[in-house]
Parts: sequence; structure tokens; C-alpha cells
Amino acid sequence: MTDLIELAREMPVLDFISKQGIINKDGKRIALSPTAEQIQIIETLEHGTDTIVVKPRQIGSSTIIIAYLFCLAYRSKEPVTFAILSYKLSSSKHLLNIAKNMYNFLPKPLRRELDVDNSTEMSFAGGGRLIAVASSQRGGLRSFTASKIMISEYAFSENPDELKATALAALNDGQLIIESTANYYNDCLHKEVLKVQTGEAHYKYLFFKWSDHENYRLPLDESIEWSEDELKLGLEHDLDWEQLTWRREKVSKIGWEKFIREYPLTLEEAYRISGSTYFRHDDFQYVNVISVEPKEWTTLAQPHPDYSYAIGVDTSGGVGRDYSVIMVMCKNTGQPVCIYRSNQTSPIALAEYIITLAQQYNNAMVLVEANNYGLATINEVGHGYSRLWKTPEGKDFLTTGKSKPLLFEALKRDIQSGAINIIDNITMTELRSITVDEKGIIKFSQVLDSHSDSAMALALCNWCLQGVKIKQQAYLPQWIINGNAKKTRERQKDHRRY
Repeated sequence: MTDLIELAREMPVLDFISKQGIINKDGKRIALSPTAEQIQIIETLEHGTDTIVVKPRQIGSSTIIIAYLFCLAYRSKEPVTFAILSYKLSSSKHLLNIAKNMYNFLPKPLRRELDVDNSTEMSFAGGGRLIAVASSQRGGLRSFTASKIMISEYAFSENPDELKATALAALNDGQLIIESTANYYNDCLHKEVLKVQTGEAHYKYLFFKWSDHENYRLPLDESIEWSEDELKLGLEHDLDWEQLTWRREKVSKIGWEKFIREYPLTLEEAYRISGSTYFRHDDFQYVNVISVEPKEWTTLAQPHPDYSYAIGVDTSGGVGRDYSVIMVMCKNTGQPVCIYRSNQTSPIALAEYIITLAQQYNNAMVLVEANNYGLATINEVGHGYSRLWKTPEGKDFLTTGKSKPLLFEALKRDIQSGAINIIDNITMTELRSITVDEKGIIKFSQVLDSHSDSAMALALCNWCLQGVKIKQQAYLPQWIINGNAKKTRERQKDHRRY
């Protein structure tokens, strides 16, 4: 028996994995036969580089990574630790149970003796061990060092930053493995992928499109009348008729938005509509995104003597956390002209900047959100400036469960129509990270280092613009002023020349 175990331990990883068994969705025990995608994952992991796997649903990436870690633990002749990490312990235990099923699937002569076998640990005598651990549990991974750590469905973690920090603290020149489907634009996973693409991170990055998966196909129905969009998609992504048939059937069951999120063909597509985002990709078809540096002052255009302006302000405490943002926009052009952004400015000091900008931009109308620190800023501005936005009843703007949807619906309408035709990249990132839940409640990203301050300032500024009269219309086509969404992109481009 010992000779057989030694023989198994010397087998190549893929050969060993191919002899494992798993429990399928029907509850039946079947042999694990790695797909092309799973083989690519294994081959990548064997290089030892930190790896991110972005994938569609049900390609078996978590299963194959568990199989890889189980193989390493089985083969190891040293007490090395491999960890399965999630925010909730129940999720880690579920994945560890996959490895336990693989162990039980082995013929008895090949089952190495286990020192520990419980719901959170599986340890081979004199060898490696697999553990299930959660970043939220007391102690977590802090009590030991792991050689490799797997984080599954990273984008859906309640606290991804804590999760990653826990993993990195436990790794000693080890390998971090992250796998997940996309959740929403600018989520934690998206940020990690962008770091890889820009060279800021050293991860190996794998993306799998649904068409790579051999099971995602159905027999062709000859009665189907294919749309032009479907035929174009098939040509662009080399999809055969059976794949297109499967796609149509799946979309009919779960809806197009959910399909795009869970079964993307490109990474861009995965984040185009994801996590019930409030703004759709097509909402920005008339918007030109301009790149600005993350600095306090950004001036895009000097005041025009014949133009009308408005200012929207989102305030903070100025203590290094949330940002205070002043957004100045031109009614005539639909463009931001000046942006102030800082997390170090007090509400009182912020008022001075607001007054200066308002006077500079032709005595612009000013709307400051009255929530939290905003009231102090409003009172200070009121001492030196009179054109402050008020309701017909003379009240300030309070963001509530009723007013926030109105605020952002107005913003969405004007973005869709082209009335707002330029947005800076920082604000755009924030807008794309806004989500809406099943009850229609608008939510901002809770990911660390994510903010909503610029998006809120833009929405407030747009709201304020509604009450601003245009002085001069000579430089702006009437269709833009009216917010006519039916006009063409060509007209929008004509407008941008001015």
C-alpha cells in the first residue's frame, strides 16, 4: 500500500487530479475530467504566480483549484498549509468538503492516513493540510503561515479588503489565488484586474468567456429566426449555431442583463451591466469621458461672459475620509468647467471656495446638500453670497429616500439625452459603481477607497441647473437645450465642436 501511495504522490498534478471524483449537481459521484479551461488554470497555478481567475458561472474553476490544493496537500512530505479563505466560514467549509469528497473517492489503498479530519481541517500524517478559515473569525489566519491561499467569489465578499489583507498577512512568499465572477463596475475584482492590465500588480490574470465552455450549447432549432444582432455576435466571437441556440435559450430564462453579467464574452462586457448597476452602458452613448488627475483643482474651461452656470456641492468633515466636491457646470454647453475635490477641507473653509467660484462663474446658482456637514457650509456661504438654491418653501436640499431617486433620475435623463455631454473619469467611475437593489433603492459602492462624492456633486449640480435660465443660446443647438434624446450622435458631435 505504501508503494502505491508513493506512486500516486509522484504523479504529475493533472494526472492525479484526473483520477479524483466529485459530486455533481444531481448528487451523483462522478470522475473529475478536467476541461480545457480547468487545465489552463492548473498549468497557470503550477508556475507559482499569484493568479486571478475571472470566469462565467459553472465552469468549475473553484472545483479545479480545490483539486489542485488537495493534490499538493496529498503529495507533500512536509507540514505545509494550504488555506481556503472566505469572509464567512460556511463558504470555506463548503469548498473544503469538495476536497473531502475527492479523498473519499480514492481507492482505500491510496488514502493516506489523516491526522485531523473535521469540518475546518484535513491534515495528512506527516504531510500537508487543507484548512477552511474566515477573515471574520477570531484569529483567522493570524496564528499560522500558509503556502497557498484561495479566495473564492472575491467580488461578492462582504469585506473584500479585509479578506485580501488577511490573506497577504498569512502568506510567506506563498501564492494567492483569487477566483470570481464579475459583480459590478469598479468593484474589488475589477480594480485588481485593472492593476494587472496597467502593470501595477504582478498577478497572472485569466479570463474565460462562456463560449470556451464545451457544455454551453444546444441542438439547433431550424425554426429560429436569427436577429441581425445575434448573427453579428456570432461572426465577431466565432460562435456556432449550437452556441447561439444555447445563448438564446439562456437569455429567455434569466434575462439579458443577468446573462451578460454571469456569462460574458469579454471582460468589458462583464462590467458593462453588472450587479444591477443603476446606469447602463448605453446611457453614456452621448458622453465624452475626459481624463483628469486626482488633484484638488481641475479647471476645464474659463467663465464665458454670456454663459450661465450652476454649482453642486457634496460636503464632508474634511478629516481625510470622504471628499468634499464642488462641481461647476455650464448650462449652455452641458459641460463641467471646474471641479474641486478634497478630503482635508473643513465645511467652513469649503464655503470660501464656493463663494469665490460662484462669483467667478457669473454669480452661479449654488446648491449645497444640507445633510450632515452641509448645513454648516450653507450657513457660512449665506453670510457672503445670496444665490443659494432653495425649495419653493424656502428650504435647503436634503437627500432622503424620496429625494435621492428624483435626483438621480433627473441626472440619468440628462445624461441619456446628451444634455450632459462631458464627464470626467473620476466621476464616471463613481457613476458606474452605483447599484440599485430589488426594492429600487440606490446604493453606492462600499468597497474601500471607493467614493460617491463626485457623482453626488454632479447630480446636485444638474438639479440646480434646472432652475437656471440660459443667457445665450447661440453656441448650443436647441435640441440639446430641450434634452431631446431622439437626435443623432452626429448632431451631438457637431455640438462638441463648440
